[in-house]
Amino acid sequence: MTDNTGAPERSLGDYLRRISGRPEEYRTVSRQVNPVDFEVTALLEKLDRQNRYEAVHFRDALDVTGKPSQFELVSNLFSTRPRIAEMLHLSTEDVGPELGLQYGELVNGRVAPEVIGNDVAPVQENVLRGDEATMNILPTVRHSEMDLGPVLTMAHVMKGPEEDFYNVTFAKTFPDEAGRRGGITIHTPDLSRLLREWEARGRRFPVVNVLGHHPGFWLGSLAVTPYGTNEYETIGGFLGHPLRLTPSVTWGEEFLVPADAEIIIEGEIVPGERTVVNPFGEISRQYQAQEFAPVMEVTAITYRSGAILQDVFSGHREHMLLGSIPREGSLQRHLQATTGAVKAVHLPYSGAGRFVCYISMRKAYEGQPKEVAIAALARVPALQTVIVVDEDIDAFNEEDVMWATHVYADPDSDVDVLHNLKQPTDYRALGGSRILIDATRPTDRAFPTKLRVPPAAVDAVRLDEWLDPTDQGA
Repeated sequence: MTDNTGAPERSLGDYLRRISGRPEEYRTVSRQVNPVDFEVTALLEKLDRQNRYEAVHFRDALDVTGKPSQFELVSNLFSTRPRIAEMLHLSTEDVGPELGLQYGELVNGRVAPEVIGNDVAPVQENVLRGDEATMNILPTVRHSEMDLGPVLTMAHVMKGPEEDFYNVTFAKTFPDEAGRRGGITIHTPDLSRLLREWEARGRRFPVVNVLGHHPGFWLGSLAVTPYGTNEYETIGGFLGHPLRLTPSVTWGEEFLVPADAEIIIEGEIVPGERTVVNPFGEISRQYQAQEFAPVMEVTAITYRSGAILQDVFSGHREHMLLGSIPREGSLQRHLQATTGAVKAVHLPYSGAGRFVCYISMRKAYEGQPKEVAIAALARVPALQTVIVVDEDIDAFNEEDVMWATHVYADPDSDVDVLHNLKQPTDYRALGGSRILIDATRPTDRAFPTKLRVPPAAVDAVRLDEWLDPTDQGA
């Protein structure tokens, strides 16, 4: 992605300048806000209740200690499908299955990163070490009323202990009172595996918390890739140019960090040590229960001049879309490759973008929709309900999907419950059952046909030519 001059967009600031003239997409707040006292999320909640999803840039925020922070704050950046479509080099109208398919294409377009020197890396324009390197200087957000405290919500970077690859995965950091240590909630399979492999060696190991970057960086980090993939390369495919890296200030060339990030926390995880994290209002709009999590000790904080801290509005549309769109693309490509019949895959807001999946397909025989549903569940185990509809049903229109479910599905033969499939990382107080619904029109018996107005007749009508002007008298 390039800016107005044709130069590559490398930073969060580059992207914000591009959308700054669109009030429907981007708003600023100049009054001073206290992120710890819920003033950030209260404003975002107010917008959400009015079905408004602008990205919001807070120009004047207090830090964790209640003092004016030198850092600005932005949140809600990923809260609409049209905005994400543009981030993925599509038209803002490409918000249906083409969005997930484009995401899948970019996953395969890996670009090798470029290494630059510390002296020209924007993120190292300012370096804090020792007692100065405290997370308390940040305008960290407390999201929901029962949260344990303010939480950093962006991604962490870890490296294989023997292999030369970097994993970039979203995980939360809960800073302690002094801001020099923090608990990291590691739940994903890749980070959990890296944690086990490092801790088995019994020594401290590097971890980096990236607290702001270009949207392409984050979308690339969410790609579903095999363990061992160098995700710095995957991110380059989403940026459309090499991700610039630079040696870390703590470990030098042994650990490279994103040079165009806004803020980076460099730290080391203490093997075997755990601290309390959570409760935290999560993707399901429920609180995660308290648990013990690995401890990171801060070694350095680096940041560009004028840095902006980035946050995700947890448990709301931004949070849901960041997870659902990568899964839609990955799942659609997988199902299409294995069945050749899938038209669209959608993970709706009603299922928090995680737990419910709608699949539209061209059915070749009775029983095939159930096969597709099982394949989807095997690919994305977190799904709780999978509903399969015909290709003439819009998987992105929940009303259409529910119509097909209520009209076509026979509860006796088309609804199946699979038992004992609970995921160990699923914190909801549920059993381990999954629901599969075949909501396609039966073809093995006489069955009414869905009505429609002839498409040719509909296409021939131009509303602006047929309807009278609104200012014309009665």
